[in-house]
Amino acid sequence: MFSANFEHTENEFEPILSSETIKYHYGKHHAGYANMLNSLIQNTPFQTMTLEEIIVSSRGKNPKVFNNASQLFNHDFYWKCISGTKTQPHGKLAELINSKFGDFDDFRQQYIGYANTMFGSGWSWLILENNELKFLNTSNAENPLGTQAIPLCVIDLWEHAYYIDYRNARADYIKNVVMNSINWKFCELQMERD
Repeated sequence: MFSANFEHTENEFEPILSSETIKYHYGKHHAGYANMLNSLIQNTPFQTMTLEEIIVSSRGKNPKVFNNASQLFNHDFYWKCISGTKTQPHGKLAELINSKFGDFDDFRQQYIGYANTMFGSGWSWLILENNELKFLNTSNAENPLGTQAIPLCVIDLWEHAYYIDYRNARADYIKNVVMNSINWKFCELQMERD
């Protein structure tokens, strides 16, 4: 059985994200994907798979299972990527940022700009592919699992992630998350994945 993972308090992200947003985003949307996935995979071969295995094996074959599994993964990942405190990258990640983007400030401006190019609902990822940092926007429930890319960070660009707090000012939400709320320690740990 899968559950929605959230290791924060509801007010931890204020003023970037309100406790009301967290109640709906985590408590309704995120938890809903876990509940629906559990009901969809009961008594199927998916039941014994990891979440990542379900995503890769259901992509293009079973949209209902894929969408719920992928949204569960994406949300779990998103909550780990954001923090209630401002941090900065260190070590190899900081080196890659500086070599590709010039410096951390330029990187953040480019990530904000790239995320703002996303049309509609989806996700804006920072990935590591062939030892190079890249941005990747994915629509709906898509993510980079099953590719050569290692996801390091993601920003949720579905309206339920920001609309209570920002209304239609998605650009302000993106800027606030990138400038103030990314958990760079978590992103650094993702670089160690095979």
